[in-house]
Amino acid sequence: MIAKYFSKLLMAMVALSVFGACSSDNADEPSNEPTPAPAPVGEGNQTVIYEANPMFFASTECFDAIAGRIGQIKAMGTDILWIMPINTLGEEKAIGSPYCIKDYYGINPKYGDMDRFKALVAKAHSEGMLLIIDWVANHTAWDNPWVKEHPDWYKRNSQDQIQSPQGWNDVADLDYNNKDLRKAMKDAMLYWVKEGGVDGFRCDYAEGVPGEFWTDAIAAIRQVKSDAFMLAEASSFQMYDYGFDMIYDWGYCTDLQNFFLGKSTFSKLVSQSDATIAKLPKGKEILRYVVNHDIISEKSPKQLYGTNEAIVPAYVLTAFMGQVPLLYSGMEAGFTGLTPFIGAKPLTWSKELENTYDAIAKAYKATRVARGGTMTTYSSGAAAVFSLRNGDRTVLVAVNPTGSAIDVKTPMMFYGVEMTDQITGGKTALGASISLDAYGYKIYGN
Repeated sequence: MIAKYFSKLLMAMVALSVFGACSSDNADEPSNEPTPAPAPVGEGNQTVIYEANPMFFASTECFDAIAGRIGQIKAMGTDILWIMPINTLGEEKAIGSPYCIKDYYGINPKYGDMDRFKALVAKAHSEGMLLIIDWVANHTAWDNPWVKEHPDWYKRNSQDQIQSPQGWNDVADLDYNNKDLRKAMKDAMLYWVKEGGVDGFRCDYAEGVPGEFWTDAIAAIRQVKSDAFMLAEASSFQMYDYGFDMIYDWGYCTDLQNFFLGKSTFSKLVSQSDATIAKLPKGKEILRYVVNHDIISEKSPKQLYGTNEAIVPAYVLTAFMGQVPLLYSGMEAGFTGLTPFIGAKPLTWSKELENTYDAIAKAYKATRVARGGTMTTYSSGAAAVFSLRNGDRTVLVAVNPTGSAIDVKTPMMFYGVEMTDQITGGKTALGASISLDAYGYKIYGN
């Protein structure tokens, strides 16, 4: 559970509970007969992870630039700040990827130094946020000193040459059969916990490293920081057994795209989501995203969702369908095309989009109790319409995935019911239909 990771930060932070929602796909309108409110079953998740690409914030002194925006990042509901790789980059055979690490103890000079990094960590903590860094354990840069000093730490091909993993020619593949390598990598991770003050790691290509290493390394990290948060870039549920708190729901992003592109239905999106959630071990959660650094580097918003205007409603759907949503830096700037993370440039932040995500965050936090309950979906044509009910708390969400304004039928049980618009704060008695602008959304709660 994410709750444990905030106990040492601010006394005002509210402890998180396990997301206990279950859902049902109901194609027919439920009966309008009044039914007693079920007993509350717990509260929904309230965590949001923000992935920060340092080069989106400034060309130099990136740590200071991120620290200067902590207030805006926090306002978007963020609880965990994930910084993409901060280490010194390789140059030999390199393509500029931040995942090509020359020195695990060094810092990219464009970002700042250790003092500036510690100041960023302290700033995040002052806002009640955790700060984790990206960790690349599967491979190194070709000019990492380990290549010459410890060539036996690397995998080799049939010609006895150090090989690259996955066809990534800019990096060299590490061999975890070597016990000395395992110790060196674990020591490097511990350095950032002890000296840098980080609260954990997002582990790149986690499935490319043996599970035994993760079990050992995570145990060692938690001896230093018992509440360290560990996120695996992986989809295998076995990662939970190694000590990770969260993995990726890669399938969800594809299913979400298909829904917005009209290739699939909301009912199918929900059923696939339910199937994934049903597999989660107790106390574990899964990360869901609309875009991340890989996705937006490979395809534009138009290719992914039909238009850049779909990013916001897709995020609304992601946040309210359960589990942990991700905000990737740049979503509040407005991606209009392909946006590579290699060679990234500073972005111009949109105050309008910041306010939009702020409002969504407030609605997300305010409906936490309702989101811990039972999900019911309703027939609504192309739109997504669903409610979440927990005890006497209810939230009703409607999302339009199309470029045309539409009216959707108000679920019968909500006819004439006074609810609060969670975005505007206004109270209204719901009529026979709900009007949605193109790529619009409504979030009502009681």
